[in-house]
Amino acid sequence: MKTMRFCAKLVIAGAITLTVGVGSTVADWSFDVLARDDLRKTAMEPLNGSVKTYTALSQSEVTKKWSLCMLVPHTTNEILRAYIWGTVDEAKRLGAKLTTFDAGGYDKLSTQLSQFDDCVTLGADAILLMAISPTAYGQKIAAARERGVKVIDLNIGVDAEVDGRVVVTFKFVGDVIGKALAERHPSDSVSVIVMPGPAGVAWSEDMVIGLNDAIVGSGVSVEKVVYGAPGKIDQQPLVEDVLTAYADLDYIAGMGSSVEAAVNILREQGRVGEVKLYGTWLTPTVIQGLKDKIIEGVVLENSVIVNRLAVDLAIRVLEGKADPTLLDVVPVVSLVDGVSVDDAPAANFAPADWQTEMNVD
Repeated sequence: MKTMRFCAKLVIAGAITLTVGVGSTVADWSFDVLARDDLRKTAMEPLNGSVKTYTALSQSEVTKKWSLCMLVPHTTNEILRAYIWGTVDEAKRLGAKLTTFDAGGYDKLSTQLSQFDDCVTLGADAILLMAISPTAYGQKIAAARERGVKVIDLNIGVDAEVDGRVVVTFKFVGDVIGKALAERHPSDSVSVIVMPGPAGVAWSEDMVIGLNDAIVGSGVSVEKVVYGAPGKIDQQPLVEDVLTAYADLDYIAGMGSSVEAAVNILREQGRVGEVKLYGTWLTPTVIQGLKDKIIEGVVLENSVIVNRLAVDLAIRVLEGKADPTLLDVVPVVSLVDGVSVDDAPAANFAPADWQTEMNVD
Protein backbone atom coordinates (compact mmCIF):
# COMPACT_ATOMS: atom_id res chain seq x y z
CA MET A 1 0.00 0.00 0.00
CA LYS A 2 1.27 3.44 -0.88
CA THR A 3 0.25 6.47 1.15
CA MET A 4 0.92 10.02 -0.05
CA ARG A 5 0.45 13.11 2.08
CA PHE A 6 0.83 16.74 1.23
CA CYS A 7 1.54 19.78 3.31
CA ALA A 8 -1.21 22.23 4.21
CA LYS A 9 -0.91 25.96 4.33
CA LEU A 10 -3.86 28.14 5.36
CA VAL A 11 -6.32 25.25 4.87
CA ILE A 12 -6.38 21.65 6.04
CA ALA A 13 -5.02 19.33 3.36
CA GLY A 14 -6.06 15.78 2.57
CA ALA A 15 -4.46 12.39 2.69
CA ILE A 16 -4.90 9.84 -0.05
CA THR A 17 -4.42 6.10 0.36
CA LEU A 18 -4.18 3.95 -2.76
CA THR A 19 -3.62 0.27 -3.48
CA VAL A 20 -2.65 -0.97 -6.92
CA GLY A 21 -5.18 -2.96 -8.96
CA VAL A 22 -5.61 -4.54 -12.38
CA GLY A 23 -6.80 -2.49 -15.42
CA SER A 24 -6.95 0.69 -13.37
CA THR A 25 -3.86 2.06 -11.65
CA VAL A 26 -5.52 1.62 -8.23
CA ALA A 27 -7.81 -0.89 -6.54
CA ASP A 28 -8.98 0.94 -3.44
CA TRP A 29 -8.60 4.50 -2.22
CA SER A 30 -9.76 7.03 0.35
CA PHE A 31 -9.43 10.80 0.57
CA ASP A 32 -10.20 13.65 2.97
CA VAL A 33 -13.08 15.77 1.70
CA LEU A 34 -15.16 18.72 2.78
CA ALA A 35 -18.71 17.38 3.01
CA ARG A 36 -22.19 18.54 3.94
CA ASP A 37 -24.56 16.33 5.90
CA ASP A 38 -27.17 16.90 3.20
CA LEU A 39 -27.18 17.43 -0.57
CA ARG A 40 -27.67 21.06 -1.57
CA LYS A 41 -30.64 21.78 -3.82
CA THR A 42 -28.37 24.09 -5.82
CA ALA A 43 -24.62 24.59 -6.11
CA MET A 44 -25.29 28.31 -5.66
CA GLU A 45 -25.68 27.65 -1.92
CA PRO A 46 -22.41 27.78 0.06
CA LEU A 47 -20.76 24.46 0.84
CA ASN A 48 -20.68 24.73 4.62
CA GLY A 49 -19.42 21.35 5.71
CA SER A 50 -16.86 19.48 7.75
CA VAL A 51 -13.81 17.38 6.89
CA LYS A 52 -14.58 13.67 6.50
CA THR A 53 -12.85 10.70 4.94
CA TYR A 54 -14.42 9.42 1.72
CA THR A 55 -13.71 5.73 1.14
CA ALA A 56 -14.33 4.54 -2.40
CA LEU A 57 -16.24 1.42 -3.36
CA SER A 58 -14.23 -1.74 -3.74
CA GLN A 59 -14.50 -3.54 -7.06
CA SER A 60 -16.34 -6.42 -5.40
CA GLU A 61 -19.17 -4.08 -4.32
CA VAL A 62 -20.17 -3.24 -7.91
CA THR A 63 -22.89 -5.59 -9.16
CA LYS A 64 -23.05 -4.71 -12.88
CA LYS A 65 -21.41 -2.79 -15.71
CA TRP A 66 -22.85 0.72 -15.48
CA SER A 67 -22.82 3.19 -18.36
CA LEU A 68 -21.49 6.67 -17.60
CA CYS A 69 -21.45 9.75 -19.83
CA MET A 70 -19.25 12.77 -19.07
CA LEU A 71 -19.58 16.27 -20.53
CA VAL A 72 -16.51 18.55 -20.44
CA PRO A 73 -16.27 22.17 -21.63
CA HIS A 74 -12.92 21.70 -23.40
CA THR A 75 -9.73 19.62 -23.37
CA THR A 76 -7.07 22.29 -23.86
CA ASN A 77 -4.96 22.24 -20.69
CA GLU A 78 -3.30 20.01 -18.11
CA ILE A 79 -6.07 20.31 -15.55
CA LEU A 80 -8.68 18.99 -18.00
CA ARG A 81 -6.28 16.18 -18.89
CA ALA A 82 -6.08 15.33 -15.18
CA TYR A 83 -9.88 15.40 -14.86
CA ILE A 84 -10.30 13.09 -17.83
CA TRP A 85 -7.61 10.67 -16.66
CA GLY A 86 -9.18 10.46 -13.20
CA THR A 87 -12.55 9.69 -14.78
CA VAL A 88 -11.19 7.10 -17.20
CA ASP A 89 -9.06 5.33 -14.61
CA GLU A 90 -11.86 5.21 -12.03
CA ALA A 91 -14.32 3.91 -14.63
CA LYS A 92 -11.85 1.13 -15.42
CA ARG A 93 -11.40 0.39 -11.72
CA LEU A 94 -15.13 -0.05 -11.18
CA GLY A 95 -15.79 -1.82 -14.49
CA ALA A 96 -17.96 0.95 -15.95
CA LYS A 97 -18.47 2.00 -19.56
CA LEU A 98 -17.58 5.67 -20.17
CA THR A 99 -18.42 8.01 -23.05
CA THR A 100 -16.94 11.53 -22.95
CA PHE A 101 -18.09 14.55 -24.98
CA ASP A 102 -15.93 17.66 -25.46
CA ALA A 103 -17.98 20.81 -26.16
CA GLY A 104 -14.99 22.64 -27.67
CA GLY A 105 -14.92 25.72 -25.42
CA TYR A 106 -16.87 27.78 -22.91
CA ASP A 107 -18.62 29.57 -25.77
CA LYS A 108 -20.19 26.30 -26.99
CA LEU A 109 -23.18 26.08 -24.67
CA SER A 110 -25.57 24.95 -27.41
CA THR A 111 -23.16 22.15 -28.31
CA GLN A 112 -22.99 20.91 -24.74
CA LEU A 113 -26.75 21.07 -24.33
CA SER A 114 -27.07 18.82 -27.39
CA GLN A 115 -24.42 16.52 -25.98
CA PHE A 116 -26.45 16.20 -22.78
CA ASP A 117 -29.33 14.93 -24.93
CA ASP A 118 -26.91 12.55 -26.65
CA CYS A 119 -25.96 11.05 -23.28
CA VAL A 120 -29.61 10.34 -22.53
CA THR A 121 -30.23 8.93 -26.02
CA LEU A 122 -27.22 6.63 -25.71
CA GLY A 123 -28.78 5.11 -22.59
CA ALA A 124 -26.37 6.43 -19.99
CA ASP A 125 -27.17 5.34 -16.44
CA ALA A 126 -25.50 8.47 -15.08
CA ILE A 127 -24.25 11.77 -16.49
CA LEU A 128 -21.18 13.52 -15.05
CA LEU A 129 -21.83 17.15 -15.92
CA MET A 130 -19.07 19.74 -16.07
CA ALA A 131 -21.52 22.44 -17.08
CA ILE A 132 -20.57 25.45 -19.19
CA SER A 133 -23.45 27.41 -17.65
CA PRO A 134 -24.76 27.05 -14.07
CA THR A 135 -28.31 28.01 -15.07
CA ALA A 136 -28.97 26.41 -18.48
CA TYR A 137 -29.52 22.79 -17.49
CA GLY A 138 -32.42 22.79 -15.02
CA GLN A 139 -35.08 21.42 -17.37
CA LYS A 140 -32.78 18.90 -19.03
CA ILE A 141 -31.54 17.58 -15.69
CA ALA A 142 -35.09 17.26 -14.36
CA ALA A 143 -36.24 15.42 -17.50
CA ALA A 144 -33.25 13.05 -17.41
CA ARG A 145 -33.82 12.25 -13.74
CA GLU A 146 -37.48 11.54 -14.42
CA ARG A 147 -36.27 8.87 -16.86
CA GLY A 148 -34.10 7.36 -14.12
CA VAL A 149 -30.78 8.85 -15.26
CA LYS A 150 -28.62 9.95 -12.35
CA VAL A 151 -26.87 13.32 -12.69
CA ILE A 152 -23.67 14.22 -10.85
CA ASP A 153 -22.83 17.93 -10.75
CA LEU A 154 -19.11 17.94 -11.42
CA ASN A 155 -16.53 20.61 -10.68
CA ILE A 156 -18.31 23.75 -11.90
CA GLY A 157 -21.75 23.72 -10.27
CA VAL A 158 -25.33 23.99 -11.52
CA ASP A 159 -28.40 25.73 -10.14
CA ALA A 160 -30.53 22.59 -10.16
CA GLU A 161 -31.33 19.53 -8.07
CA VAL A 162 -29.07 16.60 -8.86
CA ASP A 163 -28.16 13.20 -7.40
CA GLY A 164 -24.73 14.20 -6.14
CA ARG A 165 -22.18 17.00 -6.28
CA VAL A 166 -18.40 17.13 -6.52
CA VAL A 167 -17.99 20.85 -7.10
CA VAL A 168 -14.69 22.62 -6.51
CA THR A 169 -15.70 25.85 -4.81
CA PHE A 170 -13.48 28.46 -6.38
CA LYS A 171 -14.46 30.98 -3.72
CA PHE A 172 -12.26 28.82 -1.47
CA VAL A 173 -9.50 28.95 -4.09
CA GLY A 174 -9.67 32.75 -4.28
CA ASP A 175 -9.88 32.95 -0.50
CA VAL A 176 -6.67 30.92 -0.08
CA ILE A 177 -4.72 33.21 -2.43
CA GLY A 178 -6.30 36.37 -1.02
CA LYS A 179 -5.39 35.40 2.54
CA ALA A 180 -1.82 34.67 1.51
CA LEU A 181 -1.54 38.13 -0.05
CA ALA A 182 -3.24 39.83 2.91
CA GLU A 183 -0.92 38.13 5.40
CA ARG A 184 2.12 39.31 3.43
CA HIS A 185 0.77 42.86 3.06
CA PRO A 186 -1.47 43.74 6.01
CA SER A 187 -0.98 47.48 5.51
CA ASP A 188 1.66 48.19 2.84
CA SER A 189 0.05 48.92 -0.53
CA VAL A 190 0.50 46.41 -3.34
CA SER A 191 -1.39 45.85 -6.58
CA VAL A 192 -2.57 42.62 -8.18
CA ILE A 193 -4.01 41.74 -11.57
CA VAL A 194 -6.43 38.83 -11.37
CA MET A 195 -6.67 36.47 -14.35
CA PRO A 196 -9.38 34.02 -13.26
CA GLY A 197 -10.57 32.52 -16.55
CA PRO A 198 -13.50 33.12 -18.89
CA ALA A 199 -15.94 35.92 -18.04
CA GLY A 200 -19.34 34.82 -16.77
CA VAL A 201 -18.28 31.27 -15.91
CA ALA A 202 -19.16 30.39 -12.31
CA TRP A 203 -15.76 29.09 -11.18
CA SER A 204 -13.96 32.07 -12.71
CA GLU A 205 -16.25 34.65 -11.11
CA ASP A 206 -16.20 32.79 -7.77
CA MET A 207 -12.40 32.96 -7.65
CA VAL A 208 -12.60 36.76 -7.92
CA ILE A 209 -15.25 36.96 -5.19
CA GLY A 210 -13.21 34.79 -2.83
CA LEU A 211 -10.03 36.80 -3.37
CA ASN A 212 -11.76 40.17 -3.01
CA ASP A 213 -13.41 39.11 0.25
CA ALA A 214 -10.12 37.86 1.68
CA ILE A 215 -8.13 41.06 1.05
CA VAL A 216 -10.62 43.42 2.72
CA GLY A 217 -8.79 45.57 5.26
CA SER A 218 -5.32 44.72 3.92
CA GLY A 219 -2.93 46.71 1.77
CA VAL A 220 -3.75 44.61 -1.30
CA SER A 221 -5.80 46.16 -4.10
CA VAL A 222 -7.05 44.55 -7.31
CA GLU A 223 -5.86 46.72 -10.19
CA LYS A 224 -7.95 44.90 -12.79
CA VAL A 225 -9.63 41.59 -13.54
CA VAL A 226 -8.53 40.25 -16.94
CA TYR A 227 -10.76 37.51 -18.31
CA GLY A 228 -9.81 35.04 -21.02
CA ALA A 229 -9.99 31.47 -22.29
CA PRO A 230 -8.07 28.99 -20.12
CA GLY A 231 -5.55 27.64 -22.63
CA LYS A 232 -1.92 28.73 -22.28
CA ILE A 233 -1.90 29.94 -25.88
CA ASP A 234 -4.92 32.14 -25.05
CA GLN A 235 -3.33 33.52 -21.90
CA GLN A 236 0.04 34.40 -23.47
CA PRO A 237 -1.05 37.63 -25.26
CA LEU A 238 -3.19 38.68 -22.28
CA VAL A 239 -0.23 38.39 -19.91
CA GLU A 240 1.97 40.28 -22.37
CA ASP A 241 -0.59 43.11 -22.44
CA VAL A 242 -0.81 43.17 -18.63
CA LEU A 243 2.95 43.38 -18.17
CA THR A 244 3.16 46.18 -20.74
CA ALA A 245 0.26 48.23 -19.41
CA TYR A 246 1.07 47.92 -15.69
CA ALA A 247 4.78 48.63 -15.34
CA ASP A 248 4.62 48.89 -11.53
CA LEU A 249 2.49 45.80 -10.96
CA ASP A 250 3.34 43.72 -7.88
CA TYR A 251 1.38 40.48 -8.42
CA ILE A 252 -0.51 38.40 -10.95
CA ALA A 253 -2.99 35.90 -9.49
CA GLY A 254 -4.40 33.64 -12.16
CA MET A 255 -4.95 30.20 -13.59
CA GLY A 256 -2.16 27.68 -13.93
CA SER A 257 -2.02 28.54 -17.62
CA SER A 258 -1.79 32.28 -16.81
CA VAL A 259 1.10 31.66 -14.46
CA GLU A 260 2.87 29.42 -16.98
CA ALA A 261 2.61 32.18 -19.60
CA ALA A 262 3.82 34.82 -17.12
CA VAL A 263 6.90 32.77 -16.18
CA ASN A 264 7.91 32.46 -19.85
CA ILE A 265 7.38 36.15 -20.59
CA LEU A 266 9.16 37.39 -17.45
CA ARG A 267 12.14 35.19 -18.29
CA GLU A 268 12.26 36.46 -21.86
CA GLN A 269 12.11 40.06 -20.62
CA GLY A 270 14.71 39.49 -17.87
CA ARG A 271 12.14 40.55 -15.26
CA VAL A 272 11.89 37.44 -13.08
CA GLY A 273 11.08 38.51 -9.52
CA GLU A 274 9.70 41.91 -10.48
CA VAL A 275 6.13 40.60 -10.62
CA LYS A 276 5.24 37.85 -8.17
CA LEU A 277 2.88 35.07 -9.16
CA TYR A 278 0.07 33.04 -7.55
CA GLY A 279 -1.82 30.31 -9.37
CA THR A 280 -5.25 28.74 -8.94
CA TRP A 281 -4.16 25.29 -10.09
CA LEU A 282 -1.03 23.22 -10.37
CA THR A 283 0.62 21.90 -13.53
CA PRO A 284 3.97 20.11 -14.00
CA THR A 285 5.44 23.33 -15.42
CA VAL A 286 4.15 25.34 -12.47
CA ILE A 287 5.79 22.86 -10.06
CA GLN A 288 9.18 23.71 -11.53
CA GLY A 289 8.41 27.42 -11.18
CA LEU A 290 7.64 26.88 -7.51
CA LYS A 291 10.89 24.97 -6.99
CA ASP A 292 12.82 27.74 -8.78
CA LYS A 293 11.10 30.30 -6.48
CA ILE A 294 9.69 32.12 -9.53
CA ILE A 295 6.13 31.40 -8.38
CA GLU A 296 5.07 32.29 -4.83
CA GLY A 297 2.25 29.80 -4.35
CA VAL A 298 -0.35 27.69 -6.11
CA VAL A 299 -3.61 26.19 -4.91
CA LEU A 300 -3.68 22.41 -4.78
CA GLU A 301 -7.15 21.12 -5.72
CA ASN A 302 -6.37 17.42 -6.29
CA SER A 303 -7.70 17.39 -9.84
CA VAL A 304 -7.58 13.63 -10.43
CA ILE A 305 -9.40 12.91 -7.17
CA VAL A 306 -12.20 15.34 -8.08
CA ASN A 307 -13.23 13.11 -10.96
CA ARG A 308 -12.52 9.83 -9.18
CA LEU A 309 -14.99 11.03 -6.57
CA ALA A 310 -17.59 11.82 -9.24
CA VAL A 311 -17.34 8.36 -10.81
CA ASP A 312 -17.44 6.56 -7.48
CA LEU A 313 -20.34 8.71 -6.28
CA ALA A 314 -22.32 8.04 -9.48
CA ILE A 315 -21.90 4.28 -9.13
CA ARG A 316 -22.73 4.42 -5.41
CA VAL A 317 -25.99 6.18 -6.24
CA LEU A 318 -26.77 3.68 -9.01
CA GLU A 319 -26.01 0.75 -6.69
CA GLY A 320 -28.10 2.24 -3.88
CA LYS A 321 -25.00 2.34 -1.68
CA ALA A 322 -24.52 6.10 -1.25
CA ASP A 323 -24.00 7.62 2.19
CA PRO A 324 -26.48 10.54 2.44
CA THR A 325 -23.86 12.54 4.36
CA LEU A 326 -21.36 12.11 1.50
CA LEU A 327 -23.44 13.14 -1.50
CA ASP A 328 -22.05 16.70 -1.61
CA VAL A 329 -18.27 16.55 -1.35
CA VAL A 330 -15.10 18.19 -2.61
CA PRO A 331 -11.42 17.51 -1.91
CA VAL A 332 -9.96 19.89 0.63
CA VAL A 333 -7.76 22.53 -1.02
CA SER A 334 -4.44 23.95 0.20
CA LEU A 335 -1.70 26.32 -0.91
CA VAL A 336 1.73 24.99 -1.80
CA ASP A 337 4.94 26.97 -2.16
CA GLY A 338 8.54 26.22 -3.07
CA VAL A 339 9.07 24.40 0.24
CA SER A 340 5.93 22.27 0.38
CA VAL A 341 5.60 21.52 -3.35
CA ASP A 342 7.64 18.32 -3.04
CA ASP A 343 4.81 16.89 -0.94
CA ALA A 344 2.20 17.52 -3.65
CA PRO A 345 0.75 14.11 -4.50
CA ALA A 346 0.12 12.47 -7.83
CA ALA A 347 -3.58 13.19 -7.20
CA ASN A 348 -3.07 16.35 -9.27
CA PHE A 349 -1.84 15.00 -12.61
CA ALA A 350 -2.37 12.45 -15.31
CA PRO A 351 0.72 10.28 -15.80
CA ALA A 352 3.19 12.00 -18.11
CA ASP A 353 3.19 9.07 -20.53
CA TRP A 354 -0.61 8.66 -20.64
CA GLN A 355 -2.04 8.73 -24.14
CA THR A 356 -5.31 10.63 -23.75
CA GLU A 357 -8.38 8.43 -24.11
CA MET A 358 -11.91 9.75 -23.74
CA ASN A 359 -13.92 6.53 -23.62
CA VAL A 360 -13.94 3.18 -21.84
CA ASP A 361 -15.81 0.21 -23.31
